[in-house]
Amino acid sequence: MKKLKVIQWFTGDIAQHQIRLVAANPAMELVGAFVYHDEKVGRDAGEIAGIGNLGVSATNDLNEILSIDADCVLYNPPTERYDQIIQILESGKNVISIMAGWNPKRYEAFPDIEEACSKGSASLFGTGLNPGLSYELAIIGSSICHEVSSVYIKTCERQSTLSPVFLEKFGFGRTEEQLRQQETGAAAIFDNLLQITDLICEELSLPHDGNSLTHEYEPAVKDYNEKIEIKKGTMAGLIVKASSTFEGVPKATIELRFLLGTDYVSEEFLLGAPEHGWIEVDVRGTPGSKLTHEIYAEEKIVKTRSTGTKAVNAIPHVVAAKPGLVSPTQIPLSRILPSMTGN
Repeated sequence: MKKLKVIQWFTGDIAQHQIRLVAANPAMELVGAFVYHDEKVGRDAGEIAGIGNLGVSATNDLNEILSIDADCVLYNPPTERYDQIIQILESGKNVISIMAGWNPKRYEAFPDIEEACSKGSASLFGTGLNPGLSYELAIIGSSICHEVSSVYIKTCERQSTLSPVFLEKFGFGRTEEQLRQQETGAAAIFDNLLQITDLICEELSLPHDGNSLTHEYEPAVKDYNEKIEIKKGTMAGLIVKASSTFEGVPKATIELRFLLGTDYVSEEFLLGAPEHGWIEVDVRGTPGSKLTHEIYAEEKIVKTRSTGTKAVNAIPHVVAAKPGLVSPTQIPLSRILPSMTGN
């Protein structure tokens, strides 16, 4: 059987786990690695991932990586970067991204994405939201309803699962004044949540004519000095709410709640958080349906492996999909395959 050739684009914690998964799968072969930091250029991708050399040298040369023959690119940017995704698709490679591609119809780049998929006969699939299950759980919850009026998704994530890079990007440790002056951050990172709320509305035939994205910042009740330095009174918690609305009424909402830990925020901040598990999906309709999902494992596994694993498990399905934007409903539910377990 012909192996699926895979390129890893960016090589942070989640990507390193993906490299290990691909290397261990007899049905896949890592053929390239694109890196952002100069100090990683020339290093073997396997060595970056903490395993033996794979004979794949990392590069930051865009032309070089695009010239490599590959079936799929695992694209792991810190924010959405459709300029690169378009070039990858045009080069004839399918793209699976943990930070983009869910439903980019609302972006100016969407016609260019469609054209790139057609030109390269390639597909784009987005996954990765805590860890790529919120949308699917909403669809599953609605499957017993003959009428749906709205969907509300809550997630709650403590800092133990976040890297120092993301803590800083979200704005942890900044004052209210600094947050107001910050041009990037939560707004830039989480605007893509509206892709998913729009997609939920489209899938469930919920009317929607607008969007809403809000942020709530919680000051630290005491100092924190572990992954980054956070002084009392600066941001220790963040709530992001993204909604697709109809005549101003939320129809599909995703609420993300991040915090350093219960010791660093007020009791009021925790009110309304999921009471059980990590993800809570409330489908209002006839009948109503509520699902709770919890990941239980060591913190390192929760942080990196669940998101990365879901992307790798989707590779065969995305490669086999028709060219274009791929929705989670268009491919089988991503799951571990026999070839990945040795069975």
